[in-house]
Amino acid sequence: MGKAVEYKFIPEASVDSTQTCPIEITSGKFSGIIYRYGKIDFKEDGNDGLNVTREIEMIKFPEGFDQADKDFTQTAGEIFVKIIESQVESDDDKDLEADVHEDKNTLL
Repeated sequence: MGKAVEYKFIPEASVDSTQTCPIEITSGKFSGIIYRYGKIDFKEDGNDGLNVTREIEMIKFPEGFDQADKDFTQTAGEIFVKIIESQVESDDDKDLEADVHEDKNTLL
């Protein structure tokens, strides 16, 4: 397992309540980058699996940054999975909006 990627939600950067909460990566190669997930699609792959596609809206990033960078898309995907897993593992009926306003999260 690689080094943990830390991230936090930035609710004050939300434009309106119809958008997902922006995420800032706070450690590693992509520290300081802020993005949000856009449209998310779940489709069955025909083999009892599920394919997930998601759009990423870049909010703050260094000049010349390539959003298609394989390491970045993998990191954003791992953060996405961690967020989904934390929702699934939750035993109570808190809604996602309450969870995305936590101060800091760590992806292990």
